[in-house]
Amino acid sequence: MPYRLKFLPGPYALLGDGLYFKFKRKEWVMYLMAVKPRRGKKAYFLNPVLLEGRECYERWVKAVASIPEPIEKRIMAFVSDGFRGSQALSEQRSWLHQRCHFHLLANLVRGKGKRRYRIRSSRLRDKLLETTRIILTSRNGRALVQARRRIRQLINRQTCPPYIRKQALEFMEREQDFRTYLKDPNLNLPTTTNAIESTGHMIRKATRTARTPASLLLRATTFLRLKRFVICNGNHQPN
Repeated sequence: MPYRLKFLPGPYALLGDGLYFKFKRKEWVMYLMAVKPRRGKKAYFLNPVLLEGRECYERWVKAVASIPEPIEKRIMAFVSDGFRGSQALSEQRSWLHQRCHFHLLANLVRGKGKRRYRIRSSRLRDKLLETTRIILTSRNGRALVQARRRIRQLINRQTCPPYIRKQALEFMEREQDFRTYLKDPNLNLPTTTNAIESTGHMIRKATRTARTPASLLLRATTFLRLKRFVICNGNHQPN
């Protein structure tokens, strides 16, 4: 069992992210995983898993299967960027699913600096962001109803870019996945995957001279064992 996780009381939240690499024109994904106990601000790294092919549900199932059983039994929630299959993975394991707020908001402002969007939709996008944040954070039922109505009005405007409309509709369809931290406040779930993603950038830099998948995995594993954990703030919400 890695590090001293056996001494840390559960339950845990599992943070996951996929890191892309390419060797001899073939795609590989390193599945990064860390578990954050309910108490404290540290997420502890598990051994990474490197698999050939694009990130997908089936390969995430293989990656999760590598988690030591004593740790896996304590996992109650999965925090992800919403990759395809993340919801299915959570349901398969009977985990709660918390999706990353940062990725959602970033997708809603995509293209903000592009010339074709600047004049017609910048104000609309700002209003959409403001309203989305209300849904992400509010416990007020009336405010939530008004915010949902406001989003529908905004995305039905002719000035709303199709891509932004698509993102907003997907958000409204899976709204509950972004509010898990509010429904289960005692788990102290983080609302972003930024902590593990920033570690991914460090791994890429530390392994930049690796020439084979085996070398990459060895270096990444060594790096994570030395690093041990990353600071990851939860979002405990008093009832």
